[in-house]
Amino acid sequence: MGRLGVRILDGGKDIQSEFDDDDDESLLNFVIEAPDTAVRWGVSGYGETLFNSKQAFQLLREIEQVPVERRTPVLRLLRQGTRWVYMRNGYLQFLGD
Repeated sequence: MGRLGVRILDGGKDIQSEFDDDDDESLLNFVIEAPDTAVRWGVSGYGETLFNSKQAFQLLREIEQVPVERRTPVLRLLRQGTRWVYMRNGYLQFLGD
């Protein structure tokens, strides 16, 4: 898998915020370690993956299952952005490289 970036998009798909994975690839590892029943299992490391607010809600539940001590700054950003997407009916865009 390649490196991941994330964009938080509003309902009109305008970028509200964006960030890239850290040097330790915390976000990539979060995706790779996903069981095949997890919504994050579908994130592509080589292309674009778009989640709607319903999928964001499921992803938020998955993030919250990560022990607090393992939540890196990137995972905290993902949690914050995912919450925003869910609350505002936006989109979460993963960009694989």
